[in-house]
Amino acid sequence: MPGFFAADRSTASLRRYLQSRDFNVHAWDEGRNPGINDALYRRLARRVKQLSREHGSTVSLVGWSLGGIYARLLAHRNPGAVRQVVTLGSPFKMRQYGSVNGAVTRLYQRFNPERQRDPMLEYADLWAAPPPVPSTSIYSKGDGVAHWSFCVDDVEDEHTENIALPGSHLGMTHNPLFMYCVADRLAQPEGAWQRFELLPQLQSLLQRAVG
Repeated sequence: MPGFFAADRSTASLRRYLQSRDFNVHAWDEGRNPGINDALYRRLARRVKQLSREHGSTVSLVGWSLGGIYARLLAHRNPGAVRQVVTLGSPFKMRQYGSVNGAVTRLYQRFNPERQRDPMLEYADLWAAPPPVPSTSIYSKGDGVAHWSFCVDDVEDEHTENIALPGSHLGMTHNPLFMYCVADRLAQPEGAWQRFELLPQLQSLLQRAVG
């Protein structure tokens, strides 16, 4: 699921990589992400349940930026159809996505003049809470758009984790480290979720990079 005002083209590199690893990948097919929109959420919920029925299995959801907010809400409200959630730089702890920074605020307000009254906002506290399924929040302290503190769960437990990687907000869907991490999370057997562990040769390097 792409970020605000982005479309499937923005996640194409990530999807191609996941397809090369033999995952059954689906684009969201909703054009540009307009922001918080209850009608869009309802279409996505129907599609997730449809995919779950067609494949006879639960569905993993990967959301970049605002797309991750949709992914978390979908998991909360449709846990029987969702296997796990992976978010990339998603500011799910902000009640108003448009306040991420000045430029995003102005763009968001321009295209969402009715944002304060959208029914989906009623669920802001819900999507800010850890989903009832395994959840991984991948973030960067050098994001540059969404402050990292809004992109992490306050408490990590047996099925909730935060992973810091170096990179920019706009580069997350084609950053090799982010793509590797997403694929690693999706490759876990259902019902046997384990916390992410970096390859030993990368661990010390990344610790210095992310601080």
